[in-house]
Amino acid sequence: MKIGISALPFNLKEALDICEKNKKIEHIEVGLDNLEDVGVLKKYKSKIEDLNLSISIHLPMELNTCENINYIRNSWIDFICKIDEALTQDFDIKYYNLHLGYVMTNRLDRNRQKYLKNTVEFLNDSKLNQKLNGRILSIENTYSKKGDFSNVGDRVEDFNYIFNNIINDGVYFCYDTGHELMSKNDYTEVFDKTKIIHFSDNDGVNDLHLGYKKGILTDKIFDKIEKINPDYLILEIDFKDIEYTLNYF
Repeated sequence: MKIGISALPFNLKEALDICEKNKKIEHIEVGLDNLEDVGVLKKYKSKIEDLNLSISIHLPMELNTCENINYIRNSWIDFICKIDEALTQDFDIKYYNLHLGYVMTNRLDRNRQKYLKNTVEFLNDSKLNQKLNGRILSIENTYSKKGDFSNVGDRVEDFNYIFNNIINDGVYFCYDTGHELMSKNDYTEVFDKTKIIHFSDNDGVNDLHLGYKKGILTDKIFDKIEKINPDYLILEIDFKDIEYTLNYF
């Protein structure tokens, strides 16, 4: 299991400084929202190589795999293909992580399966799979607060449906501990498909990305981590909490 941290283009330098000081950190997951962000990441290529860090990408939060307008859903596939083409000239991207997306709450409540089918079509897309050529897509559990829009992927049943219907064997589960605190589910049902863990703590109400023991996360989480034995465990937490949280691993 590689331990990593998450970063965005604006704080990537600070994140790499943390990696340099903490040798337990072997991986970095960088959130990219725009194609232009690739240029920012490339400026740190030498530093990433010098630190011998592997790298992955968290795709935009706005990405919507269950989008019902085909043109827009396909534009997100084009985005992933373009960003992969730009990145793989310089980096060996280990995986792309994404949220499943969002739907108007009343529509999702009426016909959830319709939107899950859209996600299955997205993940099975031949253009996307040919472009990624075996690179992993990890799909992450999230939470909903039942406003005008709700997130898909806030319950284990969504992932069971997806894994039972996709033909793309490069799709795996990303287990987010903080999101589970806000949307209680038994994700052990998909632990056999789990390669990535996003580790954070919170108060059960807000996605605060706290370090361990600053919220309500209990030590039972370490039993789950041992059972999963993920390829990557990403500390998706405030930078100031990283050093002491590393002491638990």
